[in-house]
Amino acid sequence: MTEDPDPGIADPILPAPLHNLDLGPDAGANHLLAMLRQQDMQGDLVSGLPILPGLFFSLDPDSVTTGTYASAPGLLLEADFTVEHPGRWMALHIALGDADLTGRQVLGVVCKSASPQTTTYRICLRSGRETGDFVDHFLRKTVVAYASPSLHLDALQIETDATLPLQAPWRELILFFRPETSRIALHDLRIFIV
Repeated sequence: MTEDPDPGIADPILPAPLHNLDLGPDAGANHLLAMLRQQDMQGDLVSGLPILPGLFFSLDPDSVTTGTYASAPGLLLEADFTVEHPGRWMALHIALGDADLTGRQVLGVVCKSASPQTTTYRICLRSGRETGDFVDHFLRKTVVAYASPSLHLDALQIETDATLPLQAPWRELILFFRPETSRIALHDLRIFIV
């Protein structure tokens, strides 16, 4: 039997373990993108038809645009667009649920993309309103995709934009591609709201 070297010193009181699971307002969209990362699928582009629940392409109905998409492990999503008559938009929508921005400072994205021919696209936060319409807030930078994958980082400063609603019945992150014949490969996309 060993003796306590100093019976006058009590064991330190350890704090109760903290739970480190924080499902922030970006959790739903990042889960959706994680599901897409694991898919091995392909199909024809059909405007409004979900690729996964909460993820779909939108094509201007006044355009004549066709195409295909594919997803595989290691490639988030690749889309081939054939535009016979250009429209006003060609976009990928990612649902963010109601993403409460109260007390948050920044909404941002990190994406890695490539295109055989240099092209650009813009990223937008769309917030629904109770009236049934919506308001768009574009991130400041234009994404440029080259032949080899390039990384892009951009963010909206929530607290500096009085027109950005902190609460909304629904939100989407939208990637607006140039309405022209092209191919875009999204190697990765992450969303953060802090």
